[in-house]
Amino acid sequence: MLLLILAIQKKLDNKMAKKNLLESLIHSLNPSELKRFALYTKTYTSNKSYLDLFKAIKNNVHKSQKYDNKYAQKKRYLYRIILESLILKDKKTIKNEVLFLIKSANYLINKQMPDHAYQQVNKALALVTKHEMTGYHLEIIEIEKQIRVCMNPKGYRSDEEILQEEVYLIEQQKQLQSLKAVYNHILNYKKKYGYIDYKRWDELYTEILEMGFPNLEDDCINNRAIYYYNYNQCLLSWIKHSHKEAYKYTTKLIQMDPAPLNNLERLNAYLEHSSSCFCLGRTHEIIQTLNQVEDMYQKGAFGRYDSIALKIFYYRSNYELLSYVFMGDEKKLRYKLVEIEKGMEYWGDKIPFAMKMIVATGLKFGYLAVGDLKKMKKQINFLIDSKKSGLRQDAYEDGLVWNMIYYFIKDDIDFLEIQAERAYKHFSQNDVNQSIDSHFKVKISKLFWDYSRMRMDKKQFLNTFKEMLEEKMVFFDNNFSEIDYPFLLWVQSEISGKPLLDTAYEMSDKYLNK
Repeated sequence: MLLLILAIQKKLDNKMAKKNLLESLIHSLNPSELKRFALYTKTYTSNKSYLDLFKAIKNNVHKSQKYDNKYAQKKRYLYRIILESLILKDKKTIKNEVLFLIKSANYLINKQMPDHAYQQVNKALALVTKHEMTGYHLEIIEIEKQIRVCMNPKGYRSDEEILQEEVYLIEQQKQLQSLKAVYNHILNYKKKYGYIDYKRWDELYTEILEMGFPNLEDDCINNRAIYYYNYNQCLLSWIKHSHKEAYKYTTKLIQMDPAPLNNLERLNAYLEHSSSCFCLGRTHEIIQTLNQVEDMYQKGAFGRYDSIALKIFYYRSNYELLSYVFMGDEKKLRYKLVEIEKGMEYWGDKIPFAMKMIVATGLKFGYLAVGDLKKMKKQINFLIDSKKSGLRQDAYEDGLVWNMIYYFIKDDIDFLEIQAERAYKHFSQNDVNQSIDSHFKVKISKLFWDYSRMRMDKKQFLNTFKEMLEEKMVFFDNNFSEIDYPFLLWVQSEISGKPLLDTAYEMSDKYLNK
């Protein structure tokens, strides 16, 4: 019965959503669009009876009516007229220009003016070739074929040349789809595991080669393929801690000619570059890159979708917050914490769970840096409780380590012993491949457990913790590891007896690539 009720409710909700399409479209119109609608209806349309309906909805004085066929037809007609007014005089973009040329060529063919149509085709071909718009390119070739049925103009390319280009474009599409499939496959690995060991990495690389991943960049047919090749190489480098390599690939991405790329591809290039910078401790470049992203977004470079704004919020929240901690900038850190809190409240359930986990890893360290242990513990609890989600095991394990640190700070030895034993058993069970990260977590949790059982004093514990960190960080690019550096800042502040942010400021010259 419950399932039946839910199904009926879903149908009703869908019906309501369809009924509200016209209202939501009208209320979304800005002054410029309203002006275009007014001019269009004045110039091109004869039936003005729908304008009363438009005004009523716009002014919120529209009363619901019996939904008969005549009324439904009026609403559909008004909806279409609004879209026509917006589209026919839409802002000039490459895509809109190509669509205009395609429509012009088809119109001229119908008027039996093939010479004129060919001019439009050639203009369109120049644009789609430059911007690598393969789908439109193939559509334009079909129009070109129609023209050649009507005429065989001299000075234009032959049927054989057109056929060769079609084959080439289909190969482009095939390679690009393979590269996009590889991208999604690697991204799913990253979301599920975070960093992975070399054995799993080799298995992943074998899988993507079988999916059609090119061996060399030179094997890529066009620039968009090169984009996805370098993007995939960046992700492959990231998940095995090869951050210098990842930085090399993301630098290529942001230096590419943006013409063939869509808005999301351009955005992802900058955001991924900020990740590469973060993993190398390039704090100033992180902030500079993300400020550039925000500036481009405000100017409309990436569109105005909520998903885009949320993604930028996520990257800026995590990387800028940790950068301010790493640099020891308390003023900017406190401002960022407030900004993130407001953003989390604003976005609410729209934030994907995995994204919330990563933001929590940054927040708990930011709260520790300003001395707010209560908020720090709340974020740690969220990370530990996230285990059942099956996402980002690295974030869950980060929560386990910081949970031990929290009880160490609180000097709650009894509870520290319980948590350390729990963490030690978890890390031991997951240390199957003896990777650097997993083995380190086993040793650290064992160290906390030994300390909680009075097998060493506080000074010995802290010095041993620091030695373990420094030994591990030697294996990484520039002796820096973004996941371990927060631990190093904390343990050094405990050893020196100085506030964490003062310690971070003193250590920044040695460890950061500012």
